[in-house]
Amino acid sequence: MAVIAFVSGKGGVGKTSLTAATAVALAQRGKRVLAIDLDPQNALRLHLGMDPGDTAGWTREGFGKAAIFESAGGVSFLPFGALLESELEELEAILQAEPRWLAERLAGAVPQGRFDYVLLDTPPGPTAFLQQALQAAHRALVVVLADAASLTTLPMFFPLIDEFSAGSADFQGSHILINQLQHQGRLGHQVRAAIHEHFPGRVAPVSVHRDAAVAEALAFERTVLDYEPGAEASLDLQHLADWLLATLES
Repeated sequence: MAVIAFVSGKGGVGKTSLTAATAVALAQRGKRVLAIDLDPQNALRLHLGMDPGDTAGWTREGFGKAAIFESAGGVSFLPFGALLESELEELEAILQAEPRWLAERLAGAVPQGRFDYVLLDTPPGPTAFLQQALQAAHRALVVVLADAASLTTLPMFFPLIDEFSAGSADFQGSHILINQLQHQGRLGHQVRAAIHEHFPGRVAPVSVHRDAAVAEALAFERTVLDYEPGAEASLDLQHLADWLLATLES
């Protein structure tokens, strides 16, 4: 079972959309996929067809088989759920005190042999949930936009990844994934070139292009691969899934 964490140094980069769509792309390749929402915003479920009024989640129901939802796209998922502010603070304190809390539960509570891949959606920045994800993950995808803010954030974020993944024998490293790349506009391509120059060998060979179909799909509580398989972003995500399979299963 390979665990992939989708992480970011700042919000608004489309990380949750990528997590859900990559899970669907892997499922379309015959892989058994579990997506887990580690973000208190609890938004991953909205991409996978869960009733918006349903407040169930792993934070109350745990990681057992009965708590796992099934999406129409063939992806199993654990939503975060709804917590009071005091409950969230209590959970974060537990996670900070036990950095391998999630890794231990994935090993003990998730049915062994049921899933080939587990994808983790995390909140932006240096949170206890990020450390939990990096302690459990085999690979991290650092989602960025091709803008100046992302280029500035990356040099500060990689030391954080190193710190939070320290001591995990399973962690194999991280790659930068550029999202919402525009065909038009010089700045985006200049930033993309600068990211490749500053982080040689650490950039995923696929960039996901800006595509209106991604937002349209969310309005229908679907991923872009379910909503419009031929969209440019869908094709990019198919290539991303192929690259992940090639590198993780070689």
